Amino acid sequence: MFGRLPSGRLSAMPYTIETIQSHFLQAPVPFAVILPEGVGSFPVLYDLHGLLSDEGPYTPEPTDRFFFEKLAFRRYQRVADESGTAIIKVNGGRGWYMDSPRFENSRYESHVIRELIPQVEALFPLAGTGAARGLSGHSMGGFGTIHFLCRYPELFSVGAVHCASLRFMPPDDHRGSYLEELMSDDELRAAFPDHFLNALLRSDLELRVTVGHNDTPRILRENRALHHFLLENNQPHLYDETPGGHEYAPHGWAGMVWAAKQLKEQRHGT
Repeated sequence: MFGRLPSGRLSAMPYTIETIQSHFLQAPVPFAVILPEGVGSFPVLYDLHGLLSDEGPYTPEPTDRFFFEKLAFRRYQRVADESGTAIIKVNGGRGWYMDSPRFENSRYESHVIRELIPQVEALFPLAGTGAARGLSGHSMGGFGTIHFLCRYPELFSVGAVHCASLRFMPPDDHRGSYLEELMSDDELRAAFPDHFLNALLRSDLELRVTVGHNDTPRILRENRALHHFLLENNQPHLYDETPGGHEYAPHGWAGMVWAAKQLKEQRHGT
């Protein structure tokens, strides 16, 4: 259940930072909601952030509320209003949007799919259908986006990733990412079998994949491998190697904007 009642458009404000009491993370979990102008039900984009820091000890705890308070809400509001799409800024902590077999309080997949999405869509004026629901993500958030698109194809029709850290791609190297704290190599391979990406091969999916051409060799290799897999299987998608390295702006932001617009077009059948 939510830690407090929502504000946002329900009280004539443009956005709201909420808290959900999570059973799967055993903690209060903040997240942000940006609703468009007008009357719902709105299509909804779930935006997944990357790792917030590579320093300090590992913790499976949710990201602090301060992260969401620093968001450039006016920019997000403009995207929401122009696209008619609600944007939910999801809390992924350092959990890789996975359920860890090692930490009972690091079950981010279950939190997002079984807690956050149902409760948000029940409380706010959102369409709540797979044809009106999308994902976008940068780095670890790109991992989460591809993970959710494959694991729950019935829930999402749009995906956009930038510099996705696809550590389940061969050679399954997930050292130095906190992911090795969550699961072993064998557990990662079991979670992502060879046929896992086949769930991306669907006519109703709009997918955009971008990566900085100066990103690390591993991330370039992983995103190129994803692109080649989609090409070999004749799956329509957009792919681009953009200027720069692993930074989010401007190309990660552009992917989020693209995904919000795709949801608007799907909603109106254009």
